[in-house]
Amino acid sequence: MNTLSLIQSELAALPANLQVEVLDFVKFVKQRRGLPSIASGDTSTAPDAGDSPFFQALTEVGFVGCIETDEQLSTHYKQQLDFSAKVGVQP
Repeated sequence: MNTLSLIQSELAALPANLQVEVLDFVKFVKQRRGLPSIASGDTSTAPDAGDSPFFQALTEVGFVGCIETDEQLSTHYKQQLDFSAKVGVQP
């Protein structure tokens, strides 16, 4: 069996979401080496809006997001976040 046949048989045994992950990796390797991409349609499940593969993966798993605030959040986060749903009362 040649390398291409081995890759195809291993890929066929993966679930669809992992096949997309392998495709993303192949695209990454080609981009890193400066190789041209195949111009066929994108087979990923995430909409392609120029977002990074990382952002697309977060979107696929249902990442909700985060708050938008200034750079000093670490020093005054208690004024920015809503803790009203927290269980328990502090004296």
